[in-house]
Amino acid sequence: MLKDNILLALNELKANKMRSLLTTLGIVIGIAAVITIMILGNGMKRYTVDTMSSPESRRVYFFLIQKGQDDINDEQNYDDSVREMRNSDQYNVKTFEKLQDKFSDRLEGIIMSYDLGTMKTGSNDINICGINPCGLKMKGTINIAAGRAITAEEYSSGKSVIMLPDKKAEMLYGSTENALGKTLECRKDNSFFNYTVVGVYHKEKESMMQDMLFGSTGEPAFVPYDNASQKPVAESCFTDFCALAKKDTDLNKLEKDLENYINTEFYKDNDAYKADVLVLQEALDSVAMIISIMKLVLMAIAAISLVVGGIGVMNIMVVSITERTREIGTRKALGATNGNIRTQFLIEAIMICMLGCTVGVGTGLLLGKLMSSLMGISGSAEASSIIISVGFSMLFGLFFGYYPASKAAKMNPIDALRYE
Repeated sequence: MLKDNILLALNELKANKMRSLLTTLGIVIGIAAVITIMILGNGMKRYTVDTMSSPESRRVYFFLIQKGQDDINDEQNYDDSVREMRNSDQYNVKTFEKLQDKFSDRLEGIIMSYDLGTMKTGSNDINICGINPCGLKMKGTINIAAGRAITAEEYSSGKSVIMLPDKKAEMLYGSTENALGKTLECRKDNSFFNYTVVGVYHKEKESMMQDMLFGSTGEPAFVPYDNASQKPVAESCFTDFCALAKKDTDLNKLEKDLENYINTEFYKDNDAYKADVLVLQEALDSVAMIISIMKLVLMAIAAISLVVGGIGVMNIMVVSITERTREIGTRKALGATNGNIRTQFLIEAIMICMLGCTVGVGTGLLLGKLMSSLMGISGSAEASSIIISVGFSMLFGLFFGYYPASKAAKMNPIDALRYE
């Protein structure tokens, strides 16, 4: 009997292909949306977790804020009447030296980066960035393709040496090897700069997620920070800067210790400003929580389309029953029970949902993989979640198919046979 009902349902779907396709569309969209969101959500969460173990997560940011503010984001307590910030209020090389000396067991160093902007070399443009060793670690995955990296002595003395990205080296000199030892002549406005090429690097492509979290770092040419900065480091003043914590450091404790130390050592007697310290991992924890909440909200919204699809199934079953009233009357006249009629139409509703689920799962997996690939993350859908989604869709089929099936089962065979 079950086999016969399944065959009857399939024949009915084949007889009304367009109607069946449109009916299943709501189920397809709902299932596909749920699975796509699931894959993207899992991928973003995994990327965030992986990032927490990378150098990026060990960044420590230092800001200057008014003494009345709680943190850098506290706009409510910002006071326009506070005096303007002076150079003496700002961080300087003395701050860096004392920090590195005091926290040498927990800080790798201060991240220094200075963008010289776009320069001309012949008829070509080149973007040059001054960095220190810690700054280089924050520029993404960099591998030496030819030559060598800038040495510690070259960093400290600010020598005029340069590391070129591989694509730029090939464009200027034909190959990465040919670039080594060459003098790169650059000009910006009325100033001229000469750098000796000591190395060529290749940088791994940044993902969309990395751009969203950290911004794109591009592929500039690198020179020592002390060579790039426009004024001597000893005279430089900073309203903010960034440091890199060592691995396995308790970042929350480090944040509190750094803030207490700087405010006690440098800003205790300052009448207007104080230091605010923020570890990036806190922001990443918040991002992970937001991603989880967004994933649940979006899945709930996507699930609404399943309900809409279920209503569509109920609607089309009511139409189908109306069209087949005489068929129902004939079957009941030949001995079919109310249960037989109810089962027939319930199975038909479930078959519609099964068809939508099959197409929806395939579409969702394909879209999820495609979108996660474009974003540069590795997303996947758990089998249990897919089974739950399909199970709910089947329940929708039963729930929304029960009313029209019961309506068909309760028909009076005489009235059904008379129906025009």
